[in-house]
Amino acid sequence: MSGASNRAAVEASDMAIVAVPYAAQRLTIEEIAPALTGKVLISCVNPLGFDAVGPHGLDLPDGSAAEELQRCVRHATVVAAFHHLSASTLLGEAPLIDEDVLVCGDDPEAVAAVCELARAISGRPGVAGGALRLARQLEPLTAVLISINKAYRAHSGLRITGLPSGR
Repeated sequence: MSGASNRAAVEASDMAIVAVPYAAQRLTIEEIAPALTGKVLISCVNPLGFDAVGPHGLDLPDGSAAEELQRCVRHATVVAAFHHLSASTLLGEAPLIDEDVLVCGDDPEAVAAVCELARAISGRPGVAGGALRLARQLEPLTAVLISINKAYRAHSGLRITGLPSGR
């Protein structure tokens, strides 16, 4: 195992994942943008706000954090995925029993690659969820899961039913 700066890690990879608080997205992208040419950039960013009522999705000028990333780094292919897997689940503190990873993007090859990455992480292939603009619905869904998890003291996830078994 070795460490590297964000930019060096992106330079050495075919894909990059942005999994930062929304407030840090712009600064993070400015640092790695030169290294993203021709690469797939996976956005896990959830632009959320929190108030006395609880979590909620933020209204963004570009529609979603993923769409904002695509506007900022046109030389990369942005795909939105992994928004609704909790950090504790991804770190192995809670099991990935049968959660699905929803994947939104405009490039079919990039979406397929991220669906396979989801299989490597969760044991289940990702579910192609449509165009990148649908990240506008995907990102704030995390606020609902946070509320469920708080109410039930759980690590809930999503499973899409009715799909063909071999997808």
